[in-house]
Amino acid sequence: MKSPPGRLVLAVATTVVGASIVAGVFVVGTPARGRLESLDADRIEDLQGIMRAVDRFWTDHERLPETLVELAEDPRFQANTVDPGSTESYEYHVRGDETYALCAVFDRESRAPRRAPEDFWSHGVGRRCFELDVGRSDRVTVDE
Repeated sequence: MKSPPGRLVLAVATTVVGASIVAGVFVVGTPARGRLESLDADRIEDLQGIMRAVDRFWTDHERLPETLVELAEDPRFQANTVDPGSTESYEYHVRGDETYALCAVFDRESRAPRRAPEDFWSHGVGRRCFELDVGRSDRVTVDE
């Protein structure tokens, strides 16, 4: 007995839809992967905001803040100092009169390789620290 043409069309359509879903997950990634990439992008934005706030603090006070708490307590300096994934505070370490480090824990490796100055914020998986000099463009990434 021959199967009706509707069943054949249904089988082909189901196969095409299934293959499309698999291809989409392969190309775009899973929702969990997207969430981790989004969290890492938020972390970089937060660290850049802290860097700008530290630069402004330096301009106003001619010194680095001793802690992120001190920076966050001043209403003129708007910066998110808490990791969106872990809800822990980012790490901030004063290294010298004009030098400090900002550290975060990243879930995924960044897409851009560390080759050029604009790739300063590139990172691997895990805890990464970025060594910064107030008001200077030469910055060095330090993996710790």
